[in-house]
Amino acid sequence: MGEIFSKLASVALIAVAVSTIIQLVKDRACLGRDDLREEDRSLAWRVVIFLIMPIIIALDLRSTIIAAEWLGGWVKDWSYGILWFEAIPRSLPDASLLIPALFAGVAVQFTLAFMLLPSLFFRPHPFVATILGYTITAIFGINLIIDPVISLLGGGTSRWQLAYSAAPRDELMVVIAVYACAAVSFFLLLRNKAIRLWFAGLSRPVVAEELRSALYESKAEPESNYQTCRLAVLLERAGMRTQAVGELQRLRRIGAGSLYLLFLDPYILYRRRRYDAARVAFEHAANFNNLPESLRASFFAAAACSAFADGDTRRALNLCERALEFDAQCLVARMVKVDAFLRNGNKEQAGEEVMAAIRQGLDFDVEDKIPIDPEAVLRSIVRFEKARAETLLDAVRSA
Repeated sequence: MGEIFSKLASVALIAVAVSTIIQLVKDRACLGRDDLREEDRSLAWRVVIFLIMPIIIALDLRSTIIAAEWLGGWVKDWSYGILWFEAIPRSLPDASLLIPALFAGVAVQFTLAFMLLPSLFFRPHPFVATILGYTITAIFGINLIIDPVISLLGGGTSRWQLAYSAAPRDELMVVIAVYACAAVSFFLLLRNKAIRLWFAGLSRPVVAEELRSALYESKAEPESNYQTCRLAVLLERAGMRTQAVGELQRLRRIGAGSLYLLFLDPYILYRRRRYDAARVAFEHAANFNNLPESLRASFFAAAACSAFADGDTRRALNLCERALEFDAQCLVARMVKVDAFLRNGNKEQAGEEVMAAIRQGLDFDVEDKIPIDPEAVLRSIVRFEKARAETLLDAVRSA
């Protein structure tokens, strides 16, 4: 049964790999894009996991076989499952040689990762830099954290299972200690803000430049709702999600009840794919008192986008209609209506929405504007807050 499952899993992985190649050919425009989208980075992860890692795993397997033979033993029966393998060294002259034979492939992988690292300092094209960075991260993450933990739970590769059961205790304890220190160091490096900002500059240089400016301005105005909200949005777009949530929590403290918080909270919820919660929060923001019609429409359109992503096309269409009541040129609402009609099989109505958008002169540029254009919203909120402050000031003067 285990062999049958392994073969089925391998077939499934090959199918995903082929799908990834097809997607890469279709989206080859990302190879020339100077600032990667979220979809481009997701594709980069698929390339690394399903196209590059199988080659690295095969290299690991071959290294294990060569090491066992070089140490005086052999590997007779082995199996390769695209993202895993089994190879059991046998007839080694001494039990102390089992650890070197088992972990020779890991040493080769780490050597490859360290060889790839300097290439990032030459600032290759963003997509290439992303592939290299994700490959290095995958090598260390899989070997230092994922494989040891899964093997401890009874899965994983034969390497750790055999090490746990057959390696000399003193040698195994040394390996575990080294792995634990390396894993902690790797985890801390991944969470380091400077390193993440540096990598963001490689994969999304435009956003990273804006982020550096926002970090500087946020330090100058630490209690500013606008600066905190803007910084959180840019951190999220740069892929620094933990830091973005930290800024969201700070905004909860300094700007509770503000329109900035009512926008940022559902924006991050949507990016976390918590679509139903995002829809509710966007609707709540849309009902804020005295909003400009275009801003209210943007929030309703974002709620519609969240409902559509959650699979609720009926609610999405209703929210689109509400958005268009306030702003007939709301592009996101138009596009969500088109997608909802197509999902329901209403091609004629979808075509009518496209023609309506064309007549209004909309340019269909929704890149980085789903479910909402954060830069436009922030500008609108600034104008709204300024006008409201001036109204309050006039009221105080009149009194």
